[in-house]
Amino acid sequence: MNSGGQGDGAGAACAVDFRSQHVISAATLLKQLEGGQPPVLLDIRFRPGLADPQAEYDAGHLPGAHYVHLPTVLADAGAHRPAADGALPLPRFDTLQDSLRSYGINDDSRVVVYDNRSGLSAARAWWVLRWAGLTDVVVLDGGYGYWLGQGLPTATARPEPTAGTITLKVSGAPDGGYLPTISTAEAAAFAPAGVLVDAREAQHFTGSTGGSPAHIPGAQSLPSSADVNEQGLLLSSQALRTQAGEAGLTSGAAVATYCGAGVLAAHKVLTLATLGINASLYVGSWSAWSAGPDQSLVR
Repeated sequence: MNSGGQGDGAGAACAVDFRSQHVISAATLLKQLEGGQPPVLLDIRFRPGLADPQAEYDAGHLPGAHYVHLPTVLADAGAHRPAADGALPLPRFDTLQDSLRSYGINDDSRVVVYDNRSGLSAARAWWVLRWAGLTDVVVLDGGYGYWLGQGLPTATARPEPTAGTITLKVSGAPDGGYLPTISTAEAAAFAPAGVLVDAREAQHFTGSTGGSPAHIPGAQSLPSSADVNEQGLLLSSQALRTQAGEAGLTSGAAVATYCGAGVLAAHKVLTLATLGINASLYVGSWSAWSAGPDQSLVR
């Protein structure tokens, strides 16, 4: 397992406000944008079936927000990668650094990420940036939909490019990142000693969409979509803690998450981080697992 951390969470969950370290409300963000040093905004338009995410961004976004193409900025996707790496393998540090600089991000920048999917996609940006060593990164609670519904300011113009100076440094972990990950081999052995969470919708876990049951043996189905309410806002900490506790997800447990391609699973890592619970991400997720040579492991 590649090591990294988000806070110790050991016996201090009630004393530390983990939620505000990872999630920001629309009201708080509005105040920051109106202040003298607004954060850098990154717009993550990504969801299954969205044909032209940049066109949706151009139709309306938070003022000053930069559009981020998830597959090429927050991943190193493409035909040059073997299927066993998964659909959205981690980006290279140098190419990620170039992208972050193009958004005007410096070493001391505060970054707010949001999406059009209640945070379910923006969490991938939160995870990748923290994996890359940035410490002041938060997700806009409710995303663009909630922001728009509250009648808050939007824009259609793209921000003027500003050259940032951020310098990314690799850690001592095998993948160079600062957040913990697990490999396909580690995912196969994770349960029952640890809790392996499948963050996809339940029908993908059970195979009720028409295919055969498709999940990693020993995994628990805990969809990330169940972590937000009908407004797209993250559930209360009490509700999330109860939900996590029923699944055995506590600060002392070994926890790892996966989904289809490492997006929804990143949201599960975020959700648990708001409770002070550390979780590793299986970046390749089901897209890597199902491409493996031993299909007898598919249950």
